[in-house]
Amino acid sequence: MGLSKIELRPYSTFPNVYYSGSQNNMKLYTRNICKGIRVYDENLTFFNGKEYREWDPFRSKLAALLLLKPKLDLFLKNHLCLYLGASSGTTISHLSDMLSEGIIFGIEVAERSIRQLIQNTSQRDNIIPILGDANYPESYARSVFTEVDIVYQDVAQPNQAEIAIKNCNYYLKDDSYLIFAVKSQSIDSIEKSERVYQEERKILESSGFEIVESVNIHKFAANHLILIARKKI
Repeated sequence: MGLSKIELRPYSTFPNVYYSGSQNNMKLYTRNICKGIRVYDENLTFFNGKEYREWDPFRSKLAALLLLKPKLDLFLKNHLCLYLGASSGTTISHLSDMLSEGIIFGIEVAERSIRQLIQNTSQRDNIIPILGDANYPESYARSVFTEVDIVYQDVAQPNQAEIAIKNCNYYLKDDSYLIFAVKSQSIDSIEKSERVYQEERKILESSGFEIVESVNIHKFAANHLILIARKKI
């Protein structure tokens, strides 16, 4: 797949994120910190002498979230991020472009996925792949050697909220943010999605988190909602 040329503009305040097209037909890109390297056969494009990777919102819930314009300034280039459910590297590689001066600790429980993650991100010095079970945050404490500015969770398990709370209590700085992709059918395939979302909100709130934004991403990922929560001091 060849390189294309297209006019790009900075997208809101998100670091190293750009867009092309109109508001109704927008495409997102991140500035590629590993020139010439693709992760999932995404399109590459050049603009003003720099290379960018197209970011597919149908393959990345974080891209879907950003396209729907959360109100908060969630990311800085030097942020430290704990990514729960890093999988084979699609989303975390774009986060690596965004947090070009930070570090992303990528937790993944499946051995096959962690092998793909290591292969796909081997040239990205700001990603630390970690084989671990997000149910047990203390088990990877030696690898996640600092508190983080963001916890990003995309773990499809029935106890999603519990996993988020455990990891935030262990690693997230006070007054910092959890970005929590809730898949309703992983929690209860019978209950209506809205009821499941309300229950997850209640679990977070009862554990001392403030829900600051709720973003429905159904148009990109069926039965998914993203909750942005702040860890109270």
